[in-house]
Amino acid sequence: MENVSKKGKYDSNHNPGAKSLPDRLFYCLSNPVRLRIILLLSKGKLNVNQLSSTFNVSQPKISAQLSILQNYGIVHGWQVGREKYYKIIPESIESLTSWLDNIATSVTVDNLPEFDSHKQFQKGRRCYDHMAGQSGVMLLKLLLSRKWISIKNDKPEYELTDSGEIILTRLGVNIPVQKKHGRIFAYGCMDLTEKEYHLGGALGSEIMKALINQNYIKIYRNTRVIDIIKPLESWFGVIP
Repeated sequence: MENVSKKGKYDSNHNPGAKSLPDRLFYCLSNPVRLRIILLLSKGKLNVNQLSSTFNVSQPKISAQLSILQNYGIVHGWQVGREKYYKIIPESIESLTSWLDNIATSVTVDNLPEFDSHKQFQKGRRCYDHMAGQSGVMLLKLLLSRKWISIKNDKPEYELTDSGEIILTRLGVNIPVQKKHGRIFAYGCMDLTEKEYHLGGALGSEIMKALINQNYIKIYRNTRVIDIIKPLESWFGVIP
């Protein structure tokens, strides 16, 4: 049941930060308007007016639900002139994706594409917008062993080394800014099938884009399985 005040309205000051991220996600997904907002914002930034027009829902109602989502750490809002734009905080969706991974690895679905087997799912897949599975775990280990990134803290978060920034730039990776609209630069995202960390965050996203653009991996619509076209180790050996 949603937390309401004596006036019958949602009380957004009841310390949502005390809840775990999965609990916050499930609560936010339980409301149909919030669910639609999350689905739309997962595709890109929008302002209140755009959301209101798309859903044919009043702006005050949209603003109220956005306030809840922001308090729960699901969306980030920032001012651009007179308009306030919102976007999904990627880590919140990554957490949901990991939870869905846990379900997917224990369920057999007959109508999935032929390559979308448990073995392929375990070998390589997308976790939101970065690599997961055996390939994702190996990618992080290679980055650490080459000392292109280093451990920043025990969460764990990572930071680029000077040599890593130079080499990854040469390899076609668009190095993201360290902090942009609340996104973590690079961190260890626990892999549900491997029980080890793969690389999450903005850097993980940009590395996956580079691997796609250079035909090392291929992604398919309607599935999160990644097809490994060329060994990832060979990408680490290609330094112009």
